[in-house]
Amino acid sequence: MKTISVSNKVGYALGDLANSLTFGMSSMFLLAYYTDVLGISAAAAGTLFLVARVWDAINDPMMGALCDKLFAKRRGEKFRPFLLKGSWPVIIAAILVFWAPEGLTDVQKLIWAYVTYIVFGMAYTFINIPYGSLATVMTNDPAERAGLSGARAFGGMMGMVSCNMIMPFLLSFFADDLSKAYLYGVTALGVVSFICYLLAYRMTEEHIKHEPTDNADFGFKDTIKTLGKNVPFLCVSVASMLMLTAMLGQGSVLYYYLSLNLDGALWFISLTAVVQVVTTIVVAPSVGKLSARFGTKKLMLTGFAGAGIASMVSFVLPTSIYGAMVFYIVGMPFMLLPNILIWANVADCIDYNYEISGQRQEGIIYSSYSFMRKMGQAIAGFIAGMGLSMVGYNAALDVQADATLMGIKAFMFAMPSIAMAGCFVLYYFFWNLEPKSEEPNEKPKEADAQIA
Repeated sequence: MKTISVSNKVGYALGDLANSLTFGMSSMFLLAYYTDVLGISAAAAGTLFLVARVWDAINDPMMGALCDKLFAKRRGEKFRPFLLKGSWPVIIAAILVFWAPEGLTDVQKLIWAYVTYIVFGMAYTFINIPYGSLATVMTNDPAERAGLSGARAFGGMMGMVSCNMIMPFLLSFFADDLSKAYLYGVTALGVVSFICYLLAYRMTEEHIKHEPTDNADFGFKDTIKTLGKNVPFLCVSVASMLMLTAMLGQGSVLYYYLSLNLDGALWFISLTAVVQVVTTIVVAPSVGKLSARFGTKKLMLTGFAGAGIASMVSFVLPTSIYGAMVFYIVGMPFMLLPNILIWANVADCIDYNYEISGQRQEGIIYSSYSFMRKMGQAIAGFIAGMGLSMVGYNAALDVQADATLMGIKAFMFAMPSIAMAGCFVLYYFFWNLEPKSEEPNEKPKEADAQIA
């Protein structure tokens, strides 16, 4: 049954736009801020990313359990209230990440970085897990879920693109004082993010009200045991981890690749933003129809294969702006396709988990998925930071060694290609929800769900 309106889709898109404004700043520019402004070594920053994200991933299931219970009984809505309660903590935490008191010693700077980044991660989790779970109670129609995935992807991409458009300008304008560029940038993006959260709260609705399930004897361990039997969920989770490792790892070294390998062509960041916007505008509105016609599995496999091949071609080609364009113009559209569709896959896995367990625990299940995404973020940050150190990057040098430049290029293109190959294998062998679980008639227990 179709339930969502255009306003609901726009509101849902604004929610991830808000998320991506702060997340985009941290994923794409925080490593550069740590090494070039705060003076933290790349290896220390990489270790920080790993430790913070592993902790963030560990506390995800706790947050999932919290969002399943916190507001459900008091207001009849499980997830929307988090858009209000979680908006201001994540924005304040993001600003503190890109600011540090003057006069700190090197050790104090590292401690400050650990504390602020971990706090930001926890604040982000507090709002992102309920936001992701919200889609499962907005509609249970497969095409509409794919449409929500497209809306989310569009909003998220616009947030990331906003960072890519604003920060190069600020970094050039405040070239003599980069600390101002980062602080002004994250503050401006934070204000926009807060407005988007408020609009998302007003424009989204929880249409589906599930009858409470008898889960008195069904604990967290039982949920995890059930998830272990949910093969599609495991497939989506590991694939998502690999995708994030590829995309965020690439994003983290993009600044270095353009600055060092391509002689400071930072303008290319804006070009990548334009490509992402155009691709998302073209692809996102059509994912519902494409999914209905070709099936999720074929679309995901096509995206993984195209992105992997384009990445490897860019790595093999001589280092130049044209080689980079091969990936961003040809490969990026392929990479965005599975990134858009995967959110609908998660919702399908949640429904499938209900089929095999009889329990409605969207928050815990989504947080378990988020755990794998956080691991991807941790791996990406660690690879970028520790990898730069391993290939000999030294921020004090004006010219880096040839081996360093080749190592940076490998992180830019070879690593994503390997990750996409892994995703292809996973979906080819283990994604099996089509067409059964995408047909409402195959879900006998769905009668417990009521349309509000």
